[in-house]
Amino acid sequence: MLIKRRTKISDPRKKHSTLHDNELKRRSRSALGPDTIMEQPEDIMADCIIFRQDHPPFWKRKRFHFIIGLTVGLLATYGASTTPTAQIHLNDLQAYLALQLADLDIASIIPATDIVDELFGNVTNFFTPAPSTDTPFMPALAAKEELGLKPHFPVVLLPGIVTSGLESWGTSEKSRKYFRKRMWGTTTMFRSVLLDKESWTQHMRLDPVTGLDPPGIKVRAAQGMDAADYFVTGFWVWAKVIENLAAIGYDSNDMHLASYDWRLSFYNLEVRDKFFTKLKSLIETSKLQDGRKSVIVAHSMGSVLFPYFLKWAESPEGGKGGPHWTENHIEAFVNIAGPMVGVPKALTALLSGESRDTMAIGSFGAYLLEKFFSRRERAMLMRTWAGSSSILPKGGDLIWGTTEDAPDDENHANQYSFGNMLSFTKPANTPKSDDENRTVRAVENIKDAITRQYTVDSSIDLLLRSSPKEYNDLIRSNYSLGAITSKKELDRVKNDRSKWSNPLESALPIAPNMKIFCLYGVGLNTERSYYYAKTDDPEVTCYPGNDTDCIDKDAGRRNETGINPSDEATENVADVLSDKLSLDDDKVPPSNLYIDGAVHDPIRGVETGVRFSDGDGTVPVLSLGYMCTPSGGWRKHADLYNPGRSPVLLKEYRHEQSDSKLDVRGGSKAGDHVDILGNWEMTLDILKIVSNQGDNVTERILSNIEEYAKRVPLQPTN
Repeated sequence: MLIKRRTKISDPRKKHSTLHDNELKRRSRSALGPDTIMEQPEDIMADCIIFRQDHPPFWKRKRFHFIIGLTVGLLATYGASTTPTAQIHLNDLQAYLALQLADLDIASIIPATDIVDELFGNVTNFFTPAPSTDTPFMPALAAKEELGLKPHFPVVLLPGIVTSGLESWGTSEKSRKYFRKRMWGTTTMFRSVLLDKESWTQHMRLDPVTGLDPPGIKVRAAQGMDAADYFVTGFWVWAKVIENLAAIGYDSNDMHLASYDWRLSFYNLEVRDKFFTKLKSLIETSKLQDGRKSVIVAHSMGSVLFPYFLKWAESPEGGKGGPHWTENHIEAFVNIAGPMVGVPKALTALLSGESRDTMAIGSFGAYLLEKFFSRRERAMLMRTWAGSSSILPKGGDLIWGTTEDAPDDENHANQYSFGNMLSFTKPANTPKSDDENRTVRAVENIKDAITRQYTVDSSIDLLLRSSPKEYNDLIRSNYSLGAITSKKELDRVKNDRSKWSNPLESALPIAPNMKIFCLYGVGLNTERSYYYAKTDDPEVTCYPGNDTDCIDKDAGRRNETGINPSDEATENVADVLSDKLSLDDDKVPPSNLYIDGAVHDPIRGVETGVRFSDGDGTVPVLSLGYMCTPSGGWRKHADLYNPGRSPVLLKEYRHEQSDSKLDVRGGSKAGDHVDILGNWEMTLDILKIVSNQGDNVTERILSNIEEYAKRVPLQPTN
């Protein structure tokens, strides 16, 4: 018979006395005989607890010491770096690191695997800020009961350029690793660009002749709310608008996001994806279900795309909806930050692959960017995206100004008119690659350095003449960038699809009950014109996507420009392009033009070769508001451009920076081009419109857009 003996062992940790007793029982049992009591799993766990040690105070932990040491070190480094001597050494270090990183083959070091994708995702999450005022579902939660906000009209969200995710559906050998992965948006895009740039470029570029997918490539717009709610983890685009609409009762039955491949020309959206057919069917189905017309909430390029869609929907060669389709199906068009007459930065991005964004990253960042993804590569890629050309400046010199005067000119005695979209300067003494060593030239001294100036019309001509034939054909067949001031002429070209995306060459449908709300931010420096220069450095041109098959610049030169010498503007273009290569049609000549970052005078509104006006940080106020302001196109000149007298309301939102340093997206009063989608006041106005309370949204003009519109010399003709 098994005899159990109890041995009392003292232990000061009384709270574990029961566990101690169990341990003594187990040790006193015999390991032999049929009556042996086997050890249980819970007894083993009890053993572990006996040896548990108390945690030391947080100030004694190594992690605490590390954080304190790191913080002190960073503060000391920052303090030391402000001295002139330290700045010299830091610049030397930057140059050294740039040279080392430029020669680093990242793709051979980091494998292209799912683990790397996960790593990039985790890194993105780690650096994602948590803004202090980033309160979910606001302002809807606070206002819906007080204002009686609830779903009324079906809603369609129409994103802008680059905000819709693009994913690969190709099954060829080169595409299989990307199958159903985002080529644009999410961390997969960053991994692909960093580790496999050539393959990513092959997937993202379009055929320069057809404007469609190259052979063996199939990239399509992602679908559903996920297509444009976030660009990457933590960087919201439409997420705030979607969650606020959901907070007052909307869901996927009465709220839809119409994503599209923004690389395609508007015409090719229907040719390849039947986008307009699907959008028209969606709007018609919503009316059949609810008996109500739809509210279209469009942002940026989506606001340019929507009038094109309306013309297509009514056209006998398009949707065949007839002249009353818009009146019968569209309740309101909410135009958020729409560049209705174009964006200057689209011109420079296509001309030289540059904009304020690339000029503001500093010499170190610019050097790395140029080594990794040069401005010529960027320009070549974007020229295959016919969709990006839809936001080139429209209206010509009539809207954007002449060499002597522009509607939005301010009192800058030491500068030329904004009408000079591009002002060419004499080359600096140092080459383009030595930006960090260049002597900054102030604006008051730059007039003597100006060699040639271009208005919008001649700048567009310069772009076309410095581009391959395929790009010229693609743009001329899809877009028209002028202005028509004759009602008879507007009627004559009403079925010309190349004019449907230009509100100055195509009238709105007859829809007297369709309300138009123009909502955008102001108070931010926005690029308006540029100082350019030309380099004579030897250059090469290559087959797109093949860096090994290149031709030297000196291999041949064009003897004829094909320009009419009687036109002074095009003569200037001919001079600038006199060194243009004589190349085969399927090769793209490199641009030897660049923004002259040496022209820098922030006091006079010029930074690194970019001259600023008022706007939302991306689109100048002249483009944001001209069609909507009382003295603008859709109101004063309604006979031409708004014959149905659709009511138009303009509301501007002054950008106010948040007091919190954690509000990296600007906070609840942001007026930035994208961040305005999180502006609480504008969000509340959208909620009123979709709740059938649009009459409670009041007009507000904060900028000088009305004065600018009065200066536009637009005179209707017969």
